[in-house]
Amino acid sequence: MTRHDRDNSLDTVAGRLKRTREAFKMNQADWCRLVGIETQAWNNYESGRRRISIDQAIRVCQATGVTIDWIYRGLMNSSLPPQVQIELQKKR
Repeated sequence: MTRHDRDNSLDTVAGRLKRTREAFKMNQADWCRLVGIETQAWNNYESGRRRISIDQAIRVCQATGVTIDWIYRGLMNSSLPPQVQIELQKKR
């Protein structure tokens, strides 16, 4: 893990959100339906215009199995589906 991966800056968190969605091979509209977040809000999170709130991050975690540690700190753990872990590691 690089220092950048552990960074919790707005841009870095936004990048992890985008990498996560892409790891699931979903476009923004389908992803937003899955996680229950408005498309415009998600676009703001993913582009770094706004930081995802803890409540919205929990929705992502509940719908996908990713963790708060991954979203905010870049820490992966073994609870992620194996294929998602592989895809996230490819995108580093």
